[in-house]
Amino acid sequence: MNEDDQKDGDLFGDLVEGLEDELNTKLLEKRATHAIASARVTGAVYTEAVAGGVPAPLAQEMATDTWMAVMGIQSPQVEAQETGGEG
Repeated sequence: MNEDDQKDGDLFGDLVEGLEDELNTKLLEKRATHAIASARVTGAVYTEAVAGGVPAPLAQEMATDTWMAVMGIQSPQVEAQETGGEG
């Protein structure tokens, strides 16, 4: 490999590294925005449930279920049932 090839390789590597950093930053921002919106929805579920007369512990479970659904987190009970374990 001659000196020009090495310089081209370094430039390409720097370009790819810069692009990777930019994409990672954008992905982090997207995830943070999603988490904030999810927290607002979850809070609204809890607040509206309590205001509608649902007991606070049940409203909290409803909010937890909402959070898990919105964030794509599977319930431990469902996961245990799918794997044949106890939930």
